[in-house]
Amino acid sequence: MMTKATALLAALAMGLAMTVAQAENAAHEDQALSNAKVSLNHAIGIAEQQGSGQAISADYVPRKSGVGHYDIKVLSSDGSKLVKYRVSPSTGKVTEASNEAFEKVFTRIKPEALQNAPTSLKTAITTAEAQAGGKATSADADRDGDQVRYTVKVAKADGTTEKVKVNGADGKVASAK
Repeated sequence: MMTKATALLAALAMGLAMTVAQAENAAHEDQALSNAKVSLNHAIGIAEQQGSGQAISADYVPRKSGVGHYDIKVLSSDGSKLVKYRVSPSTGKVTEASNEAFEKVFTRIKPEALQNAPTSLKTAITTAEAQAGGKATSADADRDGDQVRYTVKVAKADGTTEKVKVNGADGKVASAK
């Protein structure tokens, strides 16, 4: 029979193991992105050009061995279509494009708000990387009241990650943790 103390110790050990694994993943992502020939911001530019629109989210999807890929969602200039582009960090080539469910994203934020925000997702990533001192692994646009706010997750070389929120209205860091 397991005592409360034994159960607590087992839970703490599992939590510590998960924290160590998360730190190793962040360090691996930072290393993989440091070696990538194409940055997340460059991949966003490639996807925006391909989709004739504006990126609303971007994620680095790691692989256990080697470099993963970027998934970037682009809203068309007319606001009528959302396409996910998979971009290779090694070559910058679009390896896949697929239409995304439009409604799920835009119940939170209107296409016009994204298109009219003075700060772009690429600018928010640059700001967040400078703030946190690492490489962005994901970035998303969301709503903060009637304004656009970007959340950027940055992997750092020390194995930690930091989430940085950037205001779409002025491009300034709203919070970091």
